[in-house]
Amino acid sequence: MSALGGATMLAGCGGQTTSDGPSDGSEGGTFINTSPESATTLDPRMNELAWANSMMHYLFDTLVTVKPDGSDIVPHLAKERPKKQDETTYTVPLKQGVTFHDGSEMTAEDVAYSFNWVLDPKNKSTNRENLGFIDNVEKTGDYEVTFNLKYAYALFELELAGMNAAIVPKKVAENKGQKKFAQKPVGSGPFKLKDWQSGSHLTLERYDDYFLKKPKLKQIKYRIIPQAQTAFVDLKTGGVHQASVSETLLGEAKKIDSIQMKRISQFDYNGLIFNSKREPFDNRNVREAMQYLVDYDDMLKVTKGELAKRSYGFMPKDVNEAWNFPWQEWKQKYYPSRDHEKAKQLLEEAGYGDGFDVTMSTLASGKFKNMVIKLQNEMNQVGINAEVQEVDTGRWLDQLDTGEFDVTIYGWSGGQDPDGFYYYLFRNPRNDDGGVEDNYVGNAAGGMLYEAYPDSEKLKKADEKIRKARKLGSREERRKLYIELAETFQSEYPHIPVYSEQSATAWSKKVNGYDPTAFAAQPLCNKWSNASLDN
Repeated sequence: MSALGGATMLAGCGGQTTSDGPSDGSEGGTFINTSPESATTLDPRMNELAWANSMMHYLFDTLVTVKPDGSDIVPHLAKERPKKQDETTYTVPLKQGVTFHDGSEMTAEDVAYSFNWVLDPKNKSTNRENLGFIDNVEKTGDYEVTFNLKYAYALFELELAGMNAAIVPKKVAENKGQKKFAQKPVGSGPFKLKDWQSGSHLTLERYDDYFLKKPKLKQIKYRIIPQAQTAFVDLKTGGVHQASVSETLLGEAKKIDSIQMKRISQFDYNGLIFNSKREPFDNRNVREAMQYLVDYDDMLKVTKGELAKRSYGFMPKDVNEAWNFPWQEWKQKYYPSRDHEKAKQLLEEAGYGDGFDVTMSTLASGKFKNMVIKLQNEMNQVGINAEVQEVDTGRWLDQLDTGEFDVTIYGWSGGQDPDGFYYYLFRNPRNDDGGVEDNYVGNAAGGMLYEAYPDSEKLKKADEKIRKARKLGSREERRKLYIELAETFQSEYPHIPVYSEQSATAWSKKVNGYDPTAFAAQPLCNKWSNASLDN
């Protein structure tokens, strides 16, 4: 999770190649994908690049995986989902007969080793913090491991689905050492490493003994093409099977009959924040009036164009749909149509019928600056004197830390689970273990609500629910809490929620059985699909 988020690059895979482009030859052919940069390591325990993580899902497996629609978590290398023994202890039975690319069988020893290696500080794994909720993992049978957690954590299973939790063969990893393993890795995934030329290409080949099913594709090739326009031309002319599509190329991509295109959620959230500690935004009616000043669809259009979706409940639409949240009800209730007369009425009731002065901060980036200017224009029409202040990233972060802002922009990459948004955006940090530093001013992301209303029982209960939701094991119980939380914070109008970012990916219609989603880890070969190429 991170402020301002960051685009996540999708990756694909495939079969037989020539030096000039895809070949639809025998044994499944080669699916050729593109990337603007080269991987720095092929060791999932040390990797930090999002695009490389998505590629490494074809080399390595995890204990569980997420359904392509994000609706549930299912066993993968695990025979069953983790079995809860108590609040911090889970046992995981493993499938038997799973083999690594060197032919050796995966056992509990490999699983325990994979996690404990990452958790060992001396190994300096870049993923150690991501698994910091785990104390240790024990081998409790030839095909069973036990996870001992430091504290109850609802996202435990979801974390097991990521490349942070990839399983590697203990003997191979120890014999090679970390640096050699990073260059010539061995996993249990549907494809194994064939050739890697850093800065040029990376080729994977089918692993015939994959435990789920034999991949129909023979090879996967990733070509490093830094320029998006060049990669798109290669897709259009048949040189590759998949490429990302920039916003400027969306129109052209839609007209090409030989490709299909899909927009994929980046699991982020972007909008404008009101400082509830400052007049006039300490008045709820004023914050609500701001909602009537904007046309949400129009603001999205001038801000991010086609590569975005509306946000509801401070979460991407994809998360809302995966969790079956009542986002359509929220849309009707908390995202009204533009109505300047209603805004004036609310301002009058709040004692600001004659308007007020306000300063709005923004970064120079068009996607943020445009949303601020759009609100400025609407404010001016109802008598509010709004000034736009352009700041650099350092100054913007300083304003958030000190609370020295009236209105400012905000972006957050929260992931697939509601906790990634509510825990980081709306909890009261003063209630964290150990409290906060003496000079802490408040949670800017939450619009300073806790600081503005320190005696609010409504907010106190909300903070308790946020903390409870990340400890519950039941998805349905968590869902109910997040619906209540969404109602609580949306009714306080701390933000103008604008959009969740998307990337666009396009692929050749010669590819069959392929449907990349924001949740799918191995879209070309998984439990639900097995892609192939037309001859």
